[in-house]
Amino acid sequence: MIKGTAKTEAQYRAVTMDSSSSLKEFSQDRKKYYKKYFLGEKVEDKDSSAANMGRIVETLLMEPHLFDDKFYMSSCTSTPTGLMLDFVEALYKVTRDATDEDGKITKDFADISQEAYTISGFKIKYEAVIGKFIGSDAEIYYNEIRTVRSKNLTVVNTMEISIAEKIVEQLKTNSTTGPIVNLVNSARYEIIDQMQVEGYIIDGHPFKSMLDKVVIDHDKKTIQPYDLKCTWSVENFYEEYYLYRRAYLQAYLYYYAMKHLVDNSESPYYGYVVEYLNFIVCDSTNYYQPLIYTLDFTDMTDAYAGFVHKGRTYPGVGDLIAALSWCIETNTWNISHKNYLSNGIVNIKG
Repeated sequence: MIKGTAKTEAQYRAVTMDSSSSLKEFSQDRKKYYKKYFLGEKVEDKDSSAANMGRIVETLLMEPHLFDDKFYMSSCTSTPTGLMLDFVEALYKVTRDATDEDGKITKDFADISQEAYTISGFKIKYEAVIGKFIGSDAEIYYNEIRTVRSKNLTVVNTMEISIAEKIVEQLKTNSTTGPIVNLVNSARYEIIDQMQVEGYIIDGHPFKSMLDKVVIDHDKKTIQPYDLKCTWSVENFYEEYYLYRRAYLQAYLYYYAMKHLVDNSESPYYGYVVEYLNFIVCDSTNYYQPLIYTLDFTDMTDAYAGFVHKGRTYPGVGDLIAALSWCIETNTWNISHKNYLSNGIVNIKG
């Protein structure tokens, strides 16, 4: 698969093949990976506000025509925050789990709300929480997510949309990011948003990728992939996102997804030169100016081989693929290959 315009995001997600996201999850939580990708169980991820803002910005910037397919506009001015948000999310999950195949809730609201109250961690009394909840925007939000999440829609509010629109405007007008995000198809440039590549191989393991933006320069015969990140820490992106969220795995896989195309004699981009991934990083609160972070050969080498930063080891793509392949081949998920080989005896310092 070459062009993302030929498939929807839902169809891409349905392809059972590893990606940079699943490899990251394997590196951070092998149990979660096993349940989500191997057993196919539904594992809900709690997205941060910055991650949600990133999805809104990405859609408004690159695929505005798909907004209604991904989001539901809330009647609330703003989403609940803090412990009340935790309570609402817990209430949603307990309600969902107590709903039978016919859509009937099998528990009383009192029981469901008591359980959600315990999960949320509120310190004030249950009665006080319910008093704040009933008749408030939090109750409206709860009813909205019950209705739309089953349709794979994300509830957003007018405040979030307003911020997202301002971020998009800054990306378009900023002197650094504008020349990239405003590029359109021409005789020289081919611009592909949400470009999908499936079935490329790294160390014998098949992967898929969906790249936010790819700029193909037919004059220079180069391909420059970009990924848009929305974060609360634009100027400390390296440590707060690139390392913490292991985006270096994404950088490596996206580069080799493009290499898969230029090395394929049947590809229209055969023989083109692939540049290393660039991250376009914007501020989720629209305060700091967006920046573009570039990578070099050393970064790519580290991403594959692994590296140490400030005393912490970050596993590379090569070791992770080897570890994942061993888990799959042996169907062993409750111990790492390294600890299996040592018969469970591990030096205290690793």
